[in-house]
Amino acid sequence: MSSGSRRSLVPPALRDLSLWRSPDEEALDRSTLDLYLRRKRAVEMYLSAQSYVAIRATLGMSPQEVRRLVGRCTVSAADGSTFGFAALVPGVRVEGYNRTAPVKRSLGSGSGGCAGALTMLFKRMPELREYIEDIYLKRGKGLHNAHISYRDLHGSFLTKLREFGIGEHDWPFSTKDCGYKSLRKYCVSLLNDDPSRWVRARGGIPAARRTSVGSGTWPIIPVMRGMTTCQLDFHKVDAESVIIFETSDGARLPLPVARWHIGLLVEERWGLVLGAFIALEKNPSGDSVLEVVESALRPANSTSEGLFCALTVDGKVLPNQLLPELGHLGFSILKMDNAWSNAATEVVDNIIRTVGCAINYGPVRAWWRRSLIEQIFGHLTRRGLQRLPSTVGSNPQDPVKHNPTAQAKKFEITSQDLRDVVYGCIREHNETRSERIGFATPMSALANCFNKPGSSVFSQPLPLPIQENLKLLTHTEIVTVLGNAEKNIRPYVNLGRWKYTSDRLASSYHLVGRKLILYCDRRDVQNVHATVLDTGEQLGQIYAPHKFSHLKLTWRERVHMNNAGLALKQRENGQSPISRWLETRNAKLKGRKKGKKSGLPSRTEALKMAGAALAKSHSPQATSSAVEPVQSNVPVRSISLIPGMPQINVGNGVTYGI
Repeated sequence: MSSGSRRSLVPPALRDLSLWRSPDEEALDRSTLDLYLRRKRAVEMYLSAQSYVAIRATLGMSPQEVRRLVGRCTVSAADGSTFGFAALVPGVRVEGYNRTAPVKRSLGSGSGGCAGALTMLFKRMPELREYIEDIYLKRGKGLHNAHISYRDLHGSFLTKLREFGIGEHDWPFSTKDCGYKSLRKYCVSLLNDDPSRWVRARGGIPAARRTSVGSGTWPIIPVMRGMTTCQLDFHKVDAESVIIFETSDGARLPLPVARWHIGLLVEERWGLVLGAFIALEKNPSGDSVLEVVESALRPANSTSEGLFCALTVDGKVLPNQLLPELGHLGFSILKMDNAWSNAATEVVDNIIRTVGCAINYGPVRAWWRRSLIEQIFGHLTRRGLQRLPSTVGSNPQDPVKHNPTAQAKKFEITSQDLRDVVYGCIREHNETRSERIGFATPMSALANCFNKPGSSVFSQPLPLPIQENLKLLTHTEIVTVLGNAEKNIRPYVNLGRWKYTSDRLASSYHLVGRKLILYCDRRDVQNVHATVLDTGEQLGQIYAPHKFSHLKLTWRERVHMNNAGLALKQRENGQSPISRWLETRNAKLKGRKKGKKSGLPSRTEALKMAGAALAKSHSPQATSSAVEPVQSNVPVRSISLIPGMPQINVGNGVTYGI
């Protein structure tokens, strides 16, 4: 046989032995290692074109044994590569066992000696294999069992076997477990053939989303240095509360909140929380997303901006309060999920226009894509919020839950209480040593890198024009100018239940009915600028009514106060005085007997009485000063027949007009 023929057992693409998979030789015992090295030397001599005679003389192996070993090395593994030299280790199985002998077992015996019986059965009946895989992996159209158990699958398997004519004395009916172990082992082995389908069928969609977790591949965007990549996400808080809003006049407006959210902006290299915002909303809005980013950029004053925590030593919370050089410091990449609030056009435009960063969207409900921020949320929840008396726990059966609504009302857990707990936990996290960064704290790691020139961390401040006019929290509203020139109602606009106007707008009657663009500062309801929509004419700042000019509120606080106040007004709405008077009069009328006269003369009786009195006044016996009263069975009071006519006395102080 020529050398070319001998080499033909190995494809040309596999002839580079340096690329072959090799075992760890130091892990093998002496006898196993000796046999492995002999086999490896035989394969190497074969690929170097040495003859079978030379191989037999050197190693004592026959040509059939050499060809068998070379064939084992070229068998494909589960990952698509070949086994290589690893196939030469004694005991390594490179191919499944193919049974050829019939299974002969007595009825009720164990499963010993039945290796390969199921594979042989599937070769005889390929439609049976497809039937089992369709049920187990939910293949094909139609309805499927949400999660079929192995016991139910085994029952369907036996039923199908009887339909195919398998007798009670044939395998698997001849064994004690009727092939249950073999069937279960085969179903589990399907994971290697199609992992994604197997996981989706057995674990569901949430488990299938985790396919990329732990894959051993490097992330597409690796974190090379600090302050370049940030993660933003919101966490639903499991603590009910009654938020108390206090107005400037001292009124206390309670707002029950069953679920609310915390938004965090976390630096990915050290796990440092850069920004935070408490969103008292059922679902986070676009405003809340911008509030989180803005809190990390703007140098915050702990007294005026509300980022003050009574539970810390100095009241400071965020890094830009502790390190002034972090003010207006930008970043390169922002990772978020594609929730509707994050993907809103206004949110994306404001962030990119202000920060200049790239936005990377990940899948919804895939916490492992942002595992760092989820770990921080878990820390905040365990350290603070789940210890409040109003917590609803982590699940409906959580034993720490005890009538959360009543507890919230009892302790009057205010919005400032919630902020103190959340901000205190954030400060604690930023100053807690972490093993992932060499047992340094996130704050100290950042400070050390700024003080070390060779740390590869450098400042990325925003441009000065953007710093001076940070419009990240600018919200636009399109409104219609209201007013009426004929009634002299000066032009104004309605915004958040308030009437806004200015000297210029109030004198511009030609704008009535036209559209304006209002630029509103989300943190100050008093800061609103107007522009005519169709012409671009800038009208400058417009102002709230004078009676509200002293209020320093954010738009979010104003919305909550409006909701709380309107709810209280609706709840305290009672019966009007006129309604109570009407009910009283109706009750009196219903209490009178039917047919009883009211005590006043009818119109006919009054006319007769007045006529008799007039006739008597013209008789000779009549005097000029008095008239004999008319006798009637009806009590008479006073009746005026003609306005302006003189009146006559009819007795008992009662007079008639004549």
